[in-house]
Parts: sequence; C-alpha cells; structure tokens
Amino acid sequence: MDPVELLQQVNALHQTTFTLVEKYSDGEQGAFAITDHLNRRWVLKWTPEARNLQWMQGAKTVADLLRSLGYPAPYYLLIGKIPAGIYSIQSVLPGFPMRHLLPALLPRLFELNELQVGRAISGRKDWHQEVINTVLFGGDGYCLHASLQQHSPVTANLLQTLQTLVIAHQDEPHRTNDIVHGDFQHSNILIHDEQISGIVDWDGSCAGDCTFDIATLLFYSYDVVEVRERLWDYALKRASLRLLSMYLAHLILRQVDWSLRHHDLATSERYINRGLVLLGAK
Repeated sequence: MDPVELLQQVNALHQTTFTLVEKYSDGEQGAFAITDHLNRRWVLKWTPEARNLQWMQGAKTVADLLRSLGYPAPYYLLIGKIPAGIYSIQSVLPGFPMRHLLPALLPRLFELNELQVGRAISGRKDWHQEVINTVLFGGDGYCLHASLQQHSPVTANLLQTLQTLVIAHQDEPHRTNDIVHGDFQHSNILIHDEQISGIVDWDGSCAGDCTFDIATLLFYSYDVVEVRERLWDYALKRASLRLLSMYLAHLILRQVDWSLRHHDLATSERYINRGLVLLGAK
C-alpha cells in the first residue's frame, strides 16, 4: 500500500493529522518517518497482509515491560488493523543504526540481554520450535528452502547440512521464558554519542532463549575477530554449543535465502561463505 494512502486511513480512524516525511533507508520492511500536528517525529511501521492484531499488542506489552526496566525500547502510540494489514506508530529513539559492532559496546549489549532473561509474556511464539520448523520445513515468507535448493549444488548441500544439524540437536535443553528479540542485529541497534541509544523492531519478539540474540550478533559481526571471540565466550556460558549451532543454522538459512531472493550475487556469496565458515568454526 502507498504510505500516503495508509496515513490517510490511519488519520481517518484515529482523527489524527500525521504527515509523511520519508521512508527509512535501513531495514527490509516498511518503516516511515512521519510527523504529527506539533511537528514531532514518529515511526510508522507497516506489515502488509498481517491479520493478528493481538500479536502486535503483545509486542507493545514486551516493549513497555522492557522500557520499565531501563531498556531503550520504543513506545507504541497507536496500533491498528485495516483490510490490507497491520500498522503501528512508535516513538523515535535517538541515534542511527549501528554500522559496526565495536568491542566497547559489548558490555552494554550483554547488560541488555540479561534484562530479557525470564521476562517472556504469555502468548508469544515458541522461538525454539520456530528455529526447528524453519530449518526443517521452511518459514512463512522467510527461510524458504527453494532458493537454496535451486541456486547451486553448494547451497543445496548447505541446506541439507543445516537440516542434519537441527535434526541431531533439536531436543537439546534450552531456556523457554526469556524475551527473544529475534532480529538483534546492526540495523535494529541505534547509536548516539558512541553509546547504545535504542533497540527497535520488537514486532517479532518471541519467548525462548535470549542467547539467540547474541548468536544473531555473532553471525552478523563474525568478521571482527575480537568481537567474534567475546560473543562466542559469552554465548557459550549461556547455552551449549549444540544449541548455538541450531541457532546459527537458522540464521544461515534465513540470511542466505533472503539474500538470494533480494540482494546481489556478491552479497549472497558473502553470506554463503560465512555460513560455510561458521559450520566449521567450533
């Protein structure tokens, strides 16, 4: 849906006067900068074809809970559903998406991860089962298997290796009651004055083991040796290597599939190679 048309519908439903400023360049989904009648900035998030409004309300509950603990999560001003999908309007947090994860930022990220421990709310998706299902059967609009099966023998074999790994370790004991962000990577971590100023995009948060979020950072920061080693050390104190290998299997599939369908060949090859390296790393 055209964002101007979307805002017109939002304004009509809530008797507001939001206006569109721009589409955010970071991120793969629909996020737009808007202003209200006092010229204050907000973020409009748009999920086309979504139907589960209760799920988005749960994301608001998660963000409110974390914010009450001192976690830099956004405030959800409005949530609603129209026939074409679900929208939310959220507060703008200071800063810009992190480009590189510097070692100096790791202690604060570990502190934030600790705040997610044992805080899961009822009704959120079981993330551990989602990891298993996506690798073995594919996900809903992501973690698709056909892209890897059809791209090359290397990616077809990569998928088989990931599936074999998950089958072997799917019953590994794991935490079930943490808040899991689910996409805890650079574009969702904001930096201001060289400090972490916000963690955004809680719409997909689930219940499970928040060490998955550390594994996500590991996957996307793997080329920086000091960061990689410190993330490995922290993660291995919280979860077994077998469990971490499952998390990384999901992340490899997720990113390789997405890149094959949406990015250029060089980007796809970079993540294919990273997946192959990770499978032999530990």
